[in-house]
Amino acid sequence: MEPGYLVEFFDQRRILCGIVLELKGERLHVLAQTNREMTLARKRVLHASPSRLSPQLPRQQLLDHLEETARRREALRASIQLEELWELLAQEDQALAAPEMAGLWFGGEATADQEAALGRALLEDRFLFKYREELWVPNPPETVAGLKEQWQREQERLEEMEAAAAWLRAVWDGEKAPEPKGKAHLLELLRRMAVFGSEDSDYAQGKAYLEKARLAAADAPFLLLVRLGVFHEDENLDLHRLEVPREFAPEARSQAVNLGHQPGPDPYASQRLDLTALACLTIDGERTRDFDDALSLEETASGWRLGVHIADVSSLVQPHTLLDLEAQERATSIYLPEHRLPMLPEEISEDILSLLAEKERPALSFLIDLSQEAEILDWEIRPSLIKVQQRLTYQEVDGLISQDPRLHTLSRLTTLLKERRLARGGYELKLPEVWVAFTSQGEMQVTVEDQETPARSLVAEAMVLANWLAARFLAVQKVPTIFRSQPEPREPINREEPKGLLELYRDRRRLSRVVMDLSPQPHWGLGLEQYTLATSPIRRYLDLVTHRQLLAHLCSAPLPYNHEELGQILSIIEPAMRRAGLLKTRRLRYWLLKYLASRLGQKKEALVLEALPHRYRLLFPDILLEVFLPAPASLKLNPGDLVLVRLDRVLPREDQIKVSLA
Repeated sequence: MEPGYLVEFFDQRRILCGIVLELKGERLHVLAQTNREMTLARKRVLHASPSRLSPQLPRQQLLDHLEETARRREALRASIQLEELWELLAQEDQALAAPEMAGLWFGGEATADQEAALGRALLEDRFLFKYREELWVPNPPETVAGLKEQWQREQERLEEMEAAAAWLRAVWDGEKAPEPKGKAHLLELLRRMAVFGSEDSDYAQGKAYLEKARLAAADAPFLLLVRLGVFHEDENLDLHRLEVPREFAPEARSQAVNLGHQPGPDPYASQRLDLTALACLTIDGERTRDFDDALSLEETASGWRLGVHIADVSSLVQPHTLLDLEAQERATSIYLPEHRLPMLPEEISEDILSLLAEKERPALSFLIDLSQEAEILDWEIRPSLIKVQQRLTYQEVDGLISQDPRLHTLSRLTTLLKERRLARGGYELKLPEVWVAFTSQGEMQVTVEDQETPARSLVAEAMVLANWLAARFLAVQKVPTIFRSQPEPREPINREEPKGLLELYRDRRRLSRVVMDLSPQPHWGLGLEQYTLATSPIRRYLDLVTHRQLLAHLCSAPLPYNHEELGQILSIIEPAMRRAGLLKTRRLRYWLLKYLASRLGQKKEALVLEALPHRYRLLFPDILLEVFLPAPASLKLNPGDLVLVRLDRVLPREDQIKVSLA
């Protein structure tokens, strides 16, 4: 090849003609028909032929010649019926070089233009020929058919992508557009992108749709789903991310409805103690809808008989039924600020299982005889039948304790029980609790409540007592049980001195995690030698399992579970309970950030919890929210200091908050 040669090459997917102006080693300096000089590697040349043109001719003359050559070759290419050539060569299973094939089509020895035209046709071909060892080999008919089908599918996919991208763009712009084919698949792609981000296995496919629609925002999938009404603007993505069950299987709900209408025979009816004459009462929060515990108090010759009565879910929900398996999968009811996810369908959890006032209900009753000073004289656990006579809220009880003799005595006795228990080595972390609620108009309300009110303490201690007695009974009787325990703290904790928020937060970090195990172990925080859960069977699966074991043993029936089966249950409910805890923590934080997002630029007082490298951990005492304050080396703060910070940026969905010293 030398200056003056005509060459063809690809440039941005287009075949161009050019003339070689000079050689630069292994590269060619070329003038293209587009009036652009470029340097080409020889391997980029598709076709080369000598010409009578001198590179010294006027530039426009060269360009005119190149343009005319390109038009001529393109016209020749259009005249080539490549399929006819393929049929001829495929029948004979013959492979040819491009010049020979051009001669076969055009007849005689092919000209440079004819060779180049055939080369263009072959390069455009997707199905008929393949290039191998400088020869064009005809594909077998079945290969051609397969390639054409594949190409057709690809064209359809591209058309679908174009339509889908146009629809997404219209949705983004608030305009109307025809719904694309495969809308359901597209929505699922967007949902998974919004939930899992780049970790989703189909993220690249979803991103291709968004790029086609010219939507580059990181939160585009989420915002599109909000505009389409698939997601709410405050959609709880953790529900999707953690794969939390949100709906009951239709068969399980149907089973619950049927049980509500026809409960079936009570397996322990003949052994139930009739306690319907007892003056039982429930004490719960204002928003409680499923009541699973009630209290009673009777005066005796030696003091008092305290009754802790727990709804008997086990008499209605049998092991291994679909309803039971759904409850096991959930492990616990989850209460979120905006809604609740019950462990059992509302049709029974808020009706036939619930200890509603003036309704006879089967129960498991813990009957404890106490002295005047709350010393335990005797106790028993019995299957029972009760009728709640009074429903009270915590707030009502707090107001009535000083006036109502029964409530006053209940409070006095449980206070003494608690003092005695804590004197044996327990420790109560008295952190307040933050609550987010919404008015009927949707306005958010954030409150911090003291969990040490007389009413809450009364109920909590009665439940601790019942759970301890259940664990003690099951351990002594050697009934397989899932126990709860807590090892000693990771660091020593002073249990005597009064503590502010800083020390309470430090204590929380010192505490060891509560664990569940099949062997009874001490519970350090409660100061008890063994402990289990048995007082919330409507809301916790562990309590339901404990009830089943207790009732079976009390009534001399076969135990529902052995150690191995309890181990299997534990392997299911432990991660589910951790998942529920994480969900509640993260959702509460989301709403607190949402609360702060409407207060950007405002100043807030914060408590310094901890000094870390290059930043401080702070706490907003009024909403118990932890944040970080970036700090230059010149800033010196100490744990316990109060500082004033400004809210600079809050992004609830991204879990981001930025503050600076005010």
